[in-house]
Amino acid sequence: MLSKGLKTIALAGLMAGTGAGAASAFSTTEIQALYGDGFHFGKNGAGETARTTITLEHFTAFEYGDVFFFVDLNQDFDGPASGRDTDQYGEIYGHLSAKTVGLDFSDSGLIRDVGLDVGINQGTDFLVGLYGARVDFNVPGFNVLTFGLYAYDNLEDPFDRNLDTTYQATVVWNAPFEIGGQKFSTQGFIDFIGDQGSGVDDQIVFQPQLRWDIGHAMGGKENRLNLGLEYAYFENKFGVSGVDDNVLQVFLAWKLH
Repeated sequence: MLSKGLKTIALAGLMAGTGAGAASAFSTTEIQALYGDGFHFGKNGAGETARTTITLEHFTAFEYGDVFFFVDLNQDFDGPASGRDTDQYGEIYGHLSAKTVGLDFSDSGLIRDVGLDVGINQGTDFLVGLYGARVDFNVPGFNVLTFGLYAYDNLEDPFDRNLDTTYQATVVWNAPFEIGGQKFSTQGFIDFIGDQGSGVDDQIVFQPQLRWDIGHAMGGKENRLNLGLEYAYFENKFGVSGVDDNVLQVFLAWKLH
């Protein structure tokens, strides 16, 4: 699955990188600290566990595409003493814009850009390759609104199942707003992943965030320090029917540059 990576720091990166359309690169790096309770398939197996996550995310946009990666470091708290307390998960993606073949879209039109994507999602005993395309839209009120459609190829499965290649459809958004002089934004993503054969159900991953720019509220630079809530919903997690994450997390995000 595409995790919050492509769906958080890339939001700001897409806005600045594709909007500028300049030859020089735009890059940004962010560190997030999150806490929530109710995650499955961690230290407590199919049971639930509370979890702290430290996330490092980086995004770079060039004239003809962009590159994104993130790494999650997880600390679980509930489960047997013999269970694994810590774990890691990461993703990396490359996007090649249609500008490389001379296709260019007007900033005033509905479509901002189209292009090809390739990605790898990797965790402990888990490896997925994704290959497809992404469309970036110009919609009033949204800094970012994208739709991606990918082949979802599970190369290594934590349950040693023989999985079919399926599809993943992804929507990503970012919409800033102000209330009483305070700066906020809502952003996130939703993934729809098809079934992968008998006994491996289709999946939905939904992670919206509500961010408050506390750096700006305290008189500092905008969009450097954000406090917020993230809702993490994972239906039929890893294709296991009826096992759903349904977690509200609190987080602090610090953008390094």
